[in-house]
Amino acid sequence: MTETAAKTSARQGSVLFGLLAVIPAFVLLCSGYVVPTVRTVLAGFTDVDMLGKESESVGLENYSDVFSDFAESLVWPLIFAVLVTLTAVGGGGTLAYLAARAGRAGRWTARIAFALPMAAVATAGAAAAWVLTYERSGGLNPLFAQYLTFFGLAVGLGATAYLLVFRRSTRPRDAWSGVLLVSGAIAASSLAIGLQAFGFPYLLGRTPDGPRFATPALLIFQHSFQTFRLGTASAAAVLLWLPLVALGIGIALWLILTRARIVPADQPSAEQTTAPAPADNLGWRVISFIVTGGLLLLGLAGLTPWLLNSVGFDTEAVRGNLFTHLSFTWLPPLISTVVGVLAAALAGYGIGALRPLGDRSELLLLPFAPWLFVGLAGLTPDAFLHRTEDGSEFLFLIPPASLAIPVLFASTLLFRGVRWTRALPVVGLAALLTWVVQAQDTLWPILAGFQPDSAPMQVVVMQTIQEFRYRGDGGVPTGWLYPLPVFLLVAAAIAAAQVLVLDRLALRTGRTVDTDQAVAAPVSTEDTSAGQ
Repeated sequence: MTETAAKTSARQGSVLFGLLAVIPAFVLLCSGYVVPTVRTVLAGFTDVDMLGKESESVGLENYSDVFSDFAESLVWPLIFAVLVTLTAVGGGGTLAYLAARAGRAGRWTARIAFALPMAAVATAGAAAAWVLTYERSGGLNPLFAQYLTFFGLAVGLGATAYLLVFRRSTRPRDAWSGVLLVSGAIAASSLAIGLQAFGFPYLLGRTPDGPRFATPALLIFQHSFQTFRLGTASAAAVLLWLPLVALGIGIALWLILTRARIVPADQPSAEQTTAPAPADNLGWRVISFIVTGGLLLLGLAGLTPWLLNSVGFDTEAVRGNLFTHLSFTWLPPLISTVVGVLAAALAGYGIGALRPLGDRSELLLLPFAPWLFVGLAGLTPDAFLHRTEDGSEFLFLIPPASLAIPVLFASTLLFRGVRWTRALPVVGLAALLTWVVQAQDTLWPILAGFQPDSAPMQVVVMQTIQEFRYRGDGGVPTGWLYPLPVFLLVAAAIAAAQVLVLDRLALRTGRTVDTDQAVAAPVSTEDTSAGQ
């Protein structure tokens, strides 16, 4: 009786603390996503603007005004999404399969080789580099330039995701469910990124007659902050949310129905204890090394404009104190990242490890699912309109909607099948990349960095680019956007996490077994998988 009472008490404690762990993330969800969404939907039926006049209801007029332009803005994002998906699935998936068959040497080579492209998430710096390199020759399609820049990133992320599948097994009957799940997640992410792309079309697509290539994000920006028609911009934001909501709910349901989770790679599954050893390990290694080298060269070629301009440390083009500009570039996103990732990881631990609803605990992900792929593009009109008038530019530079919902989903998968000591390094890497991505964002700094002497480096660089366009000469301080030493440190962190942590994890779907529990006895850290 005493033992039964102790188990009941422990179970009740897990339920209580599991639900409590989700509360901070739920509060950030409501304040950063739900409330702005409701206000944006309501604003889409009015003629609200930034000129201060009292708004009136206009029915569906805003939607009829913006629908044709919105439909036209979908063309290039769809093409971009297809290219990125094919690259990540074809290139990354093939590389992951070959590396898995090649054993530890193949896996580690692929993981380390693509650490550099995976660290190159400098959206603002890369877009500026393409402007400086090709502006005089007529420029390029901005989304094609973005694709070339992130070719290596797409391959690296695709290989990382598929290696989680192939670390369990390379046999089709064992891997097909995980391959389909990863492919669906990659396709959804690629489409979401394309729809919300802003930096490249804003910098590369601008002409005296207007943008040559539009995206929904750029369309929302134009109606909000160039024509001051917040009602029309809100209608465009709602149209943007519709596919993003469908993608988020679809991926969340897929994860729940397949019972996806991350487990130690050396943990046996219900079907097998170890994957079959490859017959010709040396041959697989040679093929894997060749494919890795070829894809890496293509990835570095796409990064060439940015790498060449990453040494542009022209301080004469910087107005005001350089330290102030750098602080306003990196510190506000750091605050947002710390708050958003901590809340997301805590909720992921509550759902994945404490299991407050038992086998149905993943249902707690559903309230967050509609905003899984929603970024700042559709939130900026409402965030700017309802900003806090406290006179602090620094606080205004903190990105709105800080909760990192993708980290919440990934943390849930991790804590579901991995001890927290193994999961925390992955969460730390996700936090680092979240910080870099936010610090390299273009959209919010343009809106919030309105003081020339303290604006983020993105604004400084864009101002000097405009001067470059008119004068055709002069320095542009692109090197200060994402300083090369910081870039190399991020790449080193990615490589270390890939080899020391991610290489020991695997994605599993389907029913659970007794060994498939994060609270089970510690498993051996030796690599006992295929081809070691």
